[in-house]
Amino acid sequence: MDPTTDDALDPADDEHISLRRRLHAATGDRDAEADALADEADVDRHQAKVAVQRARGEAGADQPDTPGDIASPADARAVQP
Repeated sequence: MDPTTDDALDPADDEHISLRRRLHAATGDRDAEADALADEADVDRHQAKVAVQRARGEAGADQPDTPGDIASPADARAVQP
């Protein structure tokens, strides 16, 4: 197996962005992106949704933005439930 393919990456690794999340991010479907992140990060949908909004700069002035364009599992776990 080629170690550079997405299949070789550990989904628990915060640097891994699944194809499912990439697709939803590319199409702008924030709800589907949050659902995918919630599944991967084992967090509730609210935490994932806030993480997605932060990554996209849509969380509002009271919420800090996160680095990168796609929220990581660590970003979702950092959101208070």
